[in-house]
Amino acid sequence: MKNDTVAKLPGLFQRGGVWQLRVVVPLDVREAYAGRSKLVRSLGTSDHREASRKGTQARAELLHEFEDKRRALNPQPVAQLTPDLGPTLAAGIRSRLLKWDDELRSDPQRTQAWLELTQAIRWRALSGLRIRPDRAPPIPSEAELAAVAQRSPFDGLTPAQLLQLADQNAAAEDVAGQQLAARNLGAVLPVADSEARRLGLLIDWRAPEARPILLECLRAYRAALADIAQRDRGLDIATPPPQAAVKASAPQAAPMTLGDVFKRWKAAKRRSVDTERACERALELFEQQSGNPPVQEITRAQGDAFRAWLQAQGASSKTSRDRFTWVKSLLRFAYRDLELIPRQPWEGLDIEHKTETPRKPWTDAQLRAFFALPLFSQRKLPKAAKAGGEAGYWVPLLGLYTGARIGELCQLRVVDIETHEDGAWIRISEEADGATVKSAAGLRLVPVHSELVRLGFLDYVESLRKAGETSLWPKLGHRKGKPGAYFSGWFGEVRKEVKEGGPPRAPP
Repeated sequence: MKNDTVAKLPGLFQRGGVWQLRVVVPLDVREAYAGRSKLVRSLGTSDHREASRKGTQARAELLHEFEDKRRALNPQPVAQLTPDLGPTLAAGIRSRLLKWDDELRSDPQRTQAWLELTQAIRWRALSGLRIRPDRAPPIPSEAELAAVAQRSPFDGLTPAQLLQLADQNAAAEDVAGQQLAARNLGAVLPVADSEARRLGLLIDWRAPEARPILLECLRAYRAALADIAQRDRGLDIATPPPQAAVKASAPQAAPMTLGDVFKRWKAAKRRSVDTERACERALELFEQQSGNPPVQEITRAQGDAFRAWLQAQGASSKTSRDRFTWVKSLLRFAYRDLELIPRQPWEGLDIEHKTETPRKPWTDAQLRAFFALPLFSQRKLPKAAKAGGEAGYWVPLLGLYTGARIGELCQLRVVDIETHEDGAWIRISEEADGATVKSAAGLRLVPVHSELVRLGFLDYVESLRKAGETSLWPKLGHRKGKPGAYFSGWFGEVRKEVKEGGPPRAPP
């Protein structure tokens, strides 16, 4: 059996015999990754079992990183700065610096790239402090560079690399000590703010209470560089685990609910007002029934309970199913796009439905009766505002000869009627303000039927063009997000008045 047939870790694939891990970047943190939608990490092995182990760890680390980015992109203002915030930030700064040094020493090629970069820019300290030593590290020879490329990661740093790194670290420690002695709090401000934002905190550093916090951060930075310098002398200084950098006293971000997911769902894609309102209404019902738990705590049992509750409310089975499906969609968005939950807990749950009031097609007798109305036989335009004047006459005829939906016809503009060598065409698109089609297949050109030409439709369009009108129905009111809503209501009332074989009546 091939390795790729047993790979169960999401995103695991092979490239050139080496296993790679592909992880989707959630929409809400892509800004932190320059808009990238996916991250690929080489696992450095051709063995599938080892790749699965490394990939699981790498994926967990990336998901943790996404949470850090999410908090940093949406920091919450800290209303009151308390003394225990200083140790929290200081511990985080020390942990990050020592972890960075660990990673650097474990990869000779990465160390070499770092040394070359710092030399090229007259280097700054590891976390971005405004520290610039006077002396630069020595330039490696070509022979040293070639030797690095041939070494195994198990060989560790070369003596030349260790010397250069120790030289940089000693210089950084000296300058950080000078900054601490001078109480130059501005030097550590970028590092402290970065750590605070990583925890989801937005701090007003101008507040007097911020000064002791910054001083503690500067001390931690200086202490971390001293620990790194001790490592250069062969002392084994342990790196604190990431969780040790976050004290319980640090304010935690409020857990996300489906209401928060709904806001991100709205921002992720343009949708009609009716679509957003339908989803919001379903969400309101879920919050009413469930008590609005955090999205991470929503269980399958709650899905079953919500399903039963909806069916007991007296709405039609289709309405209940639609509302249940909207909440499932938000859970799917939280899982697939935001990666807030490990799976969609309601997958497979559904509400069976049937159409209680099936829509019946028009009969030939009904069509004859409808188009025998004075509106069509005597061109008596309706007085109702919802009919939109000329729209009341032309929209039913256009629907008869094009098969287009009411909403598609009511949103038409004058420019949507095009004349080509092969005849006249109706262009149905989403270009007009508030215009929509039901699907991508709805964007189309429809020929103008010869009977519509005979009735004077193109003459009507030309008269509007000469008058400088933009809408094909100047007197037709539009409801935001649903151009045919008012007309549809009027049309439904007229249709109810039409009786097969009965005398035609004038529409309202």
